[in-house]
Amino acid sequence: MTVTISTMSEMWSILDAYTLTRDEKERPVNHLNEWGGYSRRLKMPVFTAWSDFSIYDKVNMTTRALVCDSTWVSAVGVRNQERWLAFAEKSNDGVAAFFVIHAVDETASPRAVKSIDDRRAFVGRIARDGAQTFIIGQPIAV
Repeated sequence: MTVTISTMSEMWSILDAYTLTRDEKERPVNHLNEWGGYSRRLKMPVFTAWSDFSIYDKVNMTTRALVCDSTWVSAVGVRNQERWLAFAEKSNDGVAAFFVIHAVDETASPRAVKSIDDRRAFVGRIARDGAQTFIIGQPIAV
């Protein structure tokens, strides 16, 4: 895996992603407290997933990543995630994408981004389990 970028704003730019204001106007994703948006490049909602909250399934060759948990502290981030998850469920047959980010320190709160896998995203179905929402996807080149 080659990692060449380390800022979220760069990755959102590569994905040509945006989010929406309350009055439905497009604006850039706020990489500090929003973890999802709509990627024009992928033509679907896309989310962030921490590497330590992602599990690879060798049998099915998929990666299952936690993309939202309604118990997370940032209300802004959770609201933004839920908006794009609902959009994917309604308008995209429950299919969305995520990209993997690596933390400087996985025990820190808040976390800081150490690196981002900017060569691939994962595309798959949304799966909800109580307060947690996952995407179970296969890799595609970005």
